[in-house]
Amino acid sequence: MPTKDRQQKPDKTLERLLDGAQATFTERGYAASNIHEICARANVGIGTFYAHFDDKHQLLQRVFLERVVLLSDILSADDLLDHTRFVARLRQAIDDAGSAGLLRAWYEAVLDEPDIARAHAQWRPATLKVLAATIAEAQARSPSAGRRHDPPLVAWAIATLAREMAIRDRRGAPDMDALASLFEALAFDPLSAA
Repeated sequence: MPTKDRQQKPDKTLERLLDGAQATFTERGYAASNIHEICARANVGIGTFYAHFDDKHQLLQRVFLERVVLLSDILSADDLLDHTRFVARLRQAIDDAGSAGLLRAWYEAVLDEPDIARAHAQWRPATLKVLAATIAEAQARSPSAGRRHDPPLVAWAIATLAREMAIRDRRGAPDMDALASLFEALAFDPLSAA
């Protein structure tokens, strides 16, 4: 039994550290966050931090990968084909303050940290490929006919607009219905024969 407790304790400690990092990065951004504040929020010692991570940008990479990038793969073709579901997914992604704050911290760090810039260059194309495949599947299942925008282009546009909405502080709630309609028009409306 003691072995099981020891195995569970590091997982809980790491989760507290990730939670403390997410809260700190979300609230303060990357540059203004420091290891001491993250550890205080997580209720762990500095030594515990260094047992798991070499530095602050390695911690940001872990938090970002687990809490933003991996969650971005949950959009399905069914979501794209059902306007109400799509609006709900957009609202969920954009209104999640933790994700938006982490995105702001991430893009701040991309400019200053070469390791973060390299990580960004690695995951972004893969994420866009998954989104483009989802869009292509939805287009194939859509009842509308005609030539449409290329799925990778639509994926890039959706990801860019959604990212901008998430990382910008905004006044009032954006019109998710209008945003979903724009994305649906990009994905499903036939191109004009010009």
